[in-house]
Amino acid sequence: MLLGTRQSALAKQIGISPAYLNLIEHDRRRIGGKLLLDIAERLEIDPNVLREGAEAALVSELHHAEADASDVAVEHERADEFAGRFPGWAQLVSAQHREIGSLRSAVETLNDRLSHDPFLADAIHEILSTVTAIQSSASILVEAEDIEKEWRDRFQRNIFEDSSRLSETSQLLVGYLDPGREDEFAPSSAEEELDRFLKSRNYSFSELDENPATEPAAVVENETFHTPSAKQAAIKFMTQYRESVARLSDSQLFAIEAQTEDPSEIARMADVPVTEVMMRLAFRAPGQGRAEFGYVVADASGALLLKRPITGFAMPSLGQACPLWPLFKSLSRPLVPIREPVIQIGRDSVAMASFAIALPVETYGYGEEPRYHAHMLVKAADTDQVDPQSVGVNCRICSVADCQARREASILSDGF
Repeated sequence: MLLGTRQSALAKQIGISPAYLNLIEHDRRRIGGKLLLDIAERLEIDPNVLREGAEAALVSELHHAEADASDVAVEHERADEFAGRFPGWAQLVSAQHREIGSLRSAVETLNDRLSHDPFLADAIHEILSTVTAIQSSASILVEAEDIEKEWRDRFQRNIFEDSSRLSETSQLLVGYLDPGREDEFAPSSAEEELDRFLKSRNYSFSELDENPATEPAAVVENETFHTPSAKQAAIKFMTQYRESVARLSDSQLFAIEAQTEDPSEIARMADVPVTEVMMRLAFRAPGQGRAEFGYVVADASGALLLKRPITGFAMPSLGQACPLWPLFKSLSRPLVPIREPVIQIGRDSVAMASFAIALPVETYGYGEEPRYHAHMLVKAADTDQVDPQSVGVNCRICSVADCQARREASILSDGF
């Protein structure tokens, strides 16, 4: 927040909720009229400063929309003029681009859920098994010419019981997939709940940045979790984040970051582990000209333990990620930093700079086998990279037909 003003204090002064002010600060809500004047008055700055910041954010969103539709020729150098002369139309284009991104994310989430959700897998298996049993019993009744009454009654009873079970399972499945009843069903895993929680906080914890003494349990007190394990996972993550802030304050990180964005160099200058720097860069509060980073952690099995997606580099909600990510390359070369430019196929087609490293989870001694977690940080490349590595989100929604790393067929291919 400008001038070091606390977000909660400013929100109270101008009569809006801290959550709404947080959306404004992160350019997720537009401001104007009396609200803009009130904020400018409280911050003791010219309202034009806020207006210019909003217009700059709008121009940035237009460029994102342009990158996402690379096959359409647009006047790149006139985005500023378009946003200034036709702000309403520019906001409409921006809003539609965000909606397209949201729909893409929904499709990917649905695909992941259909592929990996344990409830759906069990329900579909139950339906197929029951239909097979009904068909088997019915065929015997139809094909057998002289069947004793006792056996006929038994087969008919089996058909009735199987039909009842099929009806119950089908109703549960319809209810589970009904968008209008989404809140009645818990997410399929604690990891999915943690992802939703982090997304609801816009992947930042300003209260921990401002005051490391804040108890993580107090932060999640009013949050909704369907399982105790998900709540504990959120508390564990925020505890790690708070301990990192105690060793490297947000202001110290900002000062070092002004000199370099290389996580290994920041770690050396701050004398903290490089994985802490990677986490802090990804989950710190945005603003003040800071770059946006994506972050992902995986274990040796390839399971994604923690995710922070960004525009231009999507991450699957469930299931396995693209095996070509530098994240997985680092597991074959533990302790060795890997820097590699990548570009994600079928997304915003933005070249990304990546930094990946695999480090032991805990200390180990002689005769003990170390357990590694791989960490990867990504950000939009400052300049055009030469031949970045093409990667996907996961195999099921990847359009590359001749990829040697493919594990399963894509729903985007003709042969699916």
